[in-house]
Amino acid sequence: MISMMRCDDRLIHGQVALLWSKELQLSRIIVASDQAAKSDIQKNALLLAAPAGIKVAVVPVAKAIELANDPRGAKLKMLLLTNTVANLKTLVDNVDVETKVDIANVGRIGGGNLNDKHKISETVYLTDDEVEAVKAIGEKRNNFVYQPLPSDTPVPFLSLLKGE
Repeated sequence: MISMMRCDDRLIHGQVALLWSKELQLSRIIVASDQAAKSDIQKNALLLAAPAGIKVAVVPVAKAIELANDPRGAKLKMLLLTNTVANLKTLVDNVDVETKVDIANVGRIGGGNLNDKHKISETVYLTDDEVEAVKAIGEKRNNFVYQPLPSDTPVPFLSLLKGE
């Protein structure tokens, strides 16, 4: 079962490894990133960042969709994690499970000038194309939130776009 889909530039890091993994009682993390799946260095770093006892797969987005839709995963508690809004939209469009979708930290690390992006929150900066993608995600998913930490109150993500 997919417990949550999350978009975070940093992929597996302290918040995911220490806080979300406990909150969601995860047994698996699927990192959906074509770029990370191609890089042995990044793949190994992500595997090392994962908490003990949680299996991690760092795979291309297409393979992540296949894994997420596999009925054998229904008994597992999984986090589907990606680092771009485009990948998140692809996951939402192709993963059949209704689950929480969280954009928590995106747009500051991957390059590009922040002045060319819309500041959605302190941790989310989106391009025009990404704003359109999140609107499409919001049309498909009811539980689409901004929640950086489990202790934060989830905010409906589309409510952050009111100024857009």
